[in-house]
Amino acid sequence: MNPTTLHLRLQRSADDMTTQLAWSGQAPLSMRRISELELSGIRHVVDGCRQVLNRPGSPSLATAATTAAGIELFHLCLGPDWEEIRSQLPHGQTIILAVESDSAELLHLPWEALQPPEGVPLGLNTRFAIHRRPLGMAPTNRCRALSPGPLRALFMVSAPKGMAWLSTSQEQAAWQQMVADPHDPSFPTIQPCLVENGQWEALHQAIQHHQPHVIHLAGPTLIRGTRGFFAFEEVDGRADVRTPEEMVRELLRFSGAGLVIVTGREPDKPPPMAACGALCHGIVASGEFAMALAWPETGQAPESRPFFQTLYRDLATGTTVDRALVNARCAIAATPADPGRPGWLLAALHSRGALPFLFHTGLQVNRQQLTTCNTMKYKEIDL
Repeated sequence: MNPTTLHLRLQRSADDMTTQLAWSGQAPLSMRRISELELSGIRHVVDGCRQVLNRPGSPSLATAATTAAGIELFHLCLGPDWEEIRSQLPHGQTIILAVESDSAELLHLPWEALQPPEGVPLGLNTRFAIHRRPLGMAPTNRCRALSPGPLRALFMVSAPKGMAWLSTSQEQAAWQQMVADPHDPSFPTIQPCLVENGQWEALHQAIQHHQPHVIHLAGPTLIRGTRGFFAFEEVDGRADVRTPEEMVRELLRFSGAGLVIVTGREPDKPPPMAACGALCHGIVASGEFAMALAWPETGQAPESRPFFQTLYRDLATGTTVDRALVNARCAIAATPADPGRPGWLLAALHSRGALPFLFHTGLQVNRQQLTTCNTMKYKEIDL
């Protein structure tokens, strides 16, 4: 059953913001102006929410900060129309809340924290999915040919000189624990591929050979103005900084993948939420790739393993990205590694539309039909 989309369009001007709510293909439910004073109130409570992500405190402080941000965002953007929205919610269908804006600041707000009177944040509600997308960009209607399963996942760590964000060996070890669980015999089959260095050409060759459904990139994300960048490695180890447009045009567009994941955080610095989000936004804004997930943390962060283990497990069983993402958030919200940190708010999906599946669940490729990648640049691994 196809999901239903509720569009929340946010347009920024010099001294206010205009909001518009509309179901897909229907006249707007409402249009409102939010003053600069009201926007200042949003910034204040959102800053409090981000503080507990940067510097975790007591569980009660984390809950209070997250709830305050969620209630404030809800009342300003959805609250006046909530009863009408609830009356129109289709039974048994996923509702995509598509947050669309021309403002990077507004897109990077913690929309997953939106908290209606029912008390469950939308980011933890299995009936809802939160998508961020550029204002005015039509959702993708192009059907992507689904390749056979099992789920093929590719992972690359970039650690250029002068940007010692991550340890390649530690991140690779952490990722291998995310795509397998030796203590769970029911964990589904995933075909993983590690790119052994962070070079552009190595990633390009690995994508061509492995034909992944998911591409997971860990490394430095940078931001200039509102544009995001990713730092790959040159052959000599120096940074090879690339734009999202280059990544889509030369790596992602014809990769066959349905999802790219971007992770990474500089030690002793706040999570690069703006930079990681701007990169994922740029990938989607290119118009040639549908879904990019920002997770501005390292693979060694206490939330990362349970989050991605749940995400990959669900994706490998044929669950949609939307449902797998909510399940992964719920997994770390239910048993947080640090009760003083709402880590489930780290994940932000940028998307041009919902993809039903990442691979053809009815077709499976025999592993022996795939050539083992044992070059110096990338390798398939048995788990």
